[in-house]
Amino acid sequence: MNKIVIIIPSRLNARRLPNKPLKLINNKEMILHVYDLAIRSNAGEVYVASPDQQIVDIVKNSGGNAIKTSDNHETGTDRIFEVFKETLNSEPNIIINLQGDMPNLEPQAISNLVSYMNKKKCDIGCSRQFMSLVCGRAR
Repeated sequence: MNKIVIIIPSRLNARRLPNKPLKLINNKEMILHVYDLAIRSNAGEVYVASPDQQIVDIVKNSGGNAIKTSDNHETGTDRIFEVFKETLNSEPNIIINLQGDMPNLEPQAISNLVSYMNKKKCDIGCSRQFMSLVCGRAR
């Protein structure tokens, strides 16, 4: 049986829109909207990976899972890898990298991606335009 996790990398120090994860949408932080849609997908455990204690606190205070990561990472993928190795002990077979600025994504898009990944036809997949799937093989 596959162990599936959704990890949402999130940080406050974005160049284009600083503090984007904390922007309110209907009186709720964007990061919490994204976390909630990940939960609604029923795809697996959900974690937010952030170097910012403020994001970690908001997620945890709302009952979610959040991991404080190093602030030395260059990318969200680096943050995800840290959580995969250090917190999850490299156990998940499938990791969904859900971007923290996608509050309008339908949870079914995540479920569809997991369903496709479970067929083991590819090593890397991403949900594009909410429903179509892109698939690739690791080299």
